[in-house]
Amino acid sequence: MLLEQGPVVCVSYLALAELWTVPEFPEANHGAEVRSIEWSVAADGPMTAAVLASLGAPSFLISNDIGDDEHGRFVHEWLQHRDVEMSTATGLEVVTPRIVVAADDDHTRTWFAYLPGVVENLECVDLSPLASASFVYLDCYQLIEHAAIRAIEAGRAAEVPMLLNLGGSDLSEAVAAALRGYPNLVIQTNVDDTAHAEAPAVARSLLASADATWAVVTAGSFGAVAISRSESVSVPAFPVEVRHTHCAGAAFSGGLLYGLRAEWSMEQSMVLGSASGALRCARGQADPLPNLDELTAMTSVASGYCGIP
Repeated sequence: MLLEQGPVVCVSYLALAELWTVPEFPEANHGAEVRSIEWSVAADGPMTAAVLASLGAPSFLISNDIGDDEHGRFVHEWLQHRDVEMSTATGLEVVTPRIVVAADDDHTRTWFAYLPGVVENLECVDLSPLASASFVYLDCYQLIEHAAIRAIEAGRAAEVPMLLNLGGSDLSEAVAAALRGYPNLVIQTNVDDTAHAEAPAVARSLLASADATWAVVTAGSFGAVAISRSESVSVPAFPVEVRHTHCAGAAFSGGLLYGLRAEWSMEQSMVLGSASGALRCARGQADPLPNLDELTAMTSVASGYCGIP
């Protein structure tokens, strides 16, 4: 079966993201001026699904329920406007999860997550859509680890390739054991810009610990690396004027998955991911997500990048 026949099923938690910008983070017991407040969605999975839809690839989001309140209506309309199909339900008795992300002028971030009922909800969601998926995208943060392990087991039973995103979380022994022997597994995480030199070593460690086919590590403005047992791929970041970094990693994942689903090479897929992440950071929160024509044009005019089909 060709990978292109089914959707990419994204499994993650869903919440309103309230994005604050501050000049710099204050010392303890001090404050800082909030320059702006914008709304978006979290976590990476919902944004990845939206990026794929913008690129013209079918995607489906499995997540927790949200409330029929102001926050929940915004999240639902945001996803609908971006053509994301989902299993998420809304309810009057549900409180919409919320995450506040504060970013300073150096684009470093601190976040505070309020996720009532999310863990319990995710641990019993219907995972049957994985059976018809071309790829599974799974956020495997420490907070939702038990739900992620359940999704890993379902993906293995369905024999579906998986991109598992750690999002900077450590790979626990329980997750590593669940992943052992998983065929066609790509594991992704990120390091801070200041730790970019460590990205290859982090990738090699993840490759071995997760028994993965590929390990991909993004490093912000320093690009990304991918390592398999026989290859090493490195792609630089596209230079843009950065307006924000919210869900830059998810935009990268969307581009990467588009390529892998279409059976492109890892290098071509990562180039598309790099372009997707860059344009996401260069645009405002309410602006449209990049489409395939825009990313293709971006990669074709930039020197030093391999072409994409």
